[in-house]
Amino acid sequence: MTIKPDCITCIMNQTLKVCKLLELDDETSKQALDATANILMQSSLQMTPPQIAKETYAAIAEITGEEDPVAKAKTQATCMALSVDTSFIKTLHDAVKFAVIGNVIDFGAQKQLDLNETIRSHLHRSFAIDDFDTFEKELKHTKHMVYIGDNTGEHIFDKRLIEIIKAHYNIKIYYFVRGKPIINDVTVKEAAMLKDVATIVDTGVPTPGFDLSYANETSKALFESADMVLAKGMGNYESLYDVCNRPLYYLFIVKCNVVSQAIGQGVGELIFTRH
Repeated sequence: MTIKPDCITCIMNQTLKVCKLLELDDETSKQALDATANILMQSSLQMTPPQIAKETYAAIAEITGEEDPVAKAKTQATCMALSVDTSFIKTLHDAVKFAVIGNVIDFGAQKQLDLNETIRSHLHRSFAIDDFDTFEKELKHTKHMVYIGDNTGEHIFDKRLIEIIKAHYNIKIYYFVRGKPIINDVTVKEAAMLKDVATIVDTGVPTPGFDLSYANETSKALFESADMVLAKGMGNYESLYDVCNRPLYYLFIVKCNVVSQAIGQGVGELIFTRH
């Protein structure tokens, strides 16, 4: 999914948020904003938002000397997610919905949604697009699944879904993570707490979304050969939609106008679609 003018404003706002998170002085903040503006001016409208984010966060890291500029937010998000009681999630359908609700934990989102409020308001809300029945049928014939992670914090909710899948089906699950810190996306470091339920796979991807052009050979092979792929979050939707040649499930909550228009659903809606 290629960028729209709204994405340009969103990326600039993300840079400003990082500057405030790191408590940078005005001069350093201006350097980061100038670098982002320069990257945006040189970017084509044929690029995806995650591809541009890769360049802007690399520039921020170079200017600030922070290899993982959003590390503080990732720690906070994980603590927040761990404080949520997930023991009442028993059914597969509720686990899928809970995992999607966890997608509100997103430092890079245009619209920030409160996790606890979203749990209260969305847990008994229907999916705007719901391919759960097809998903459940396909699970019966699935032996190998790729689950592409998204943001740190929501990976706690992913774990609950994986636990429930494995409790009912004999499935080998590979949990894909980013190859290096990018925004608040989950990497091998944060995903370590899922190693008892899934095989963690470092994809080598440096973008906030599984961009096949950056994926290492191991992750490409697993992606292509898996019986089923779950792609979590808007970044993975932006990176893979209309690009990959295999069917997969997208799970996310709509958090910006651009994705809202692309998928035909309002901001805040829960999406579980097979494409």
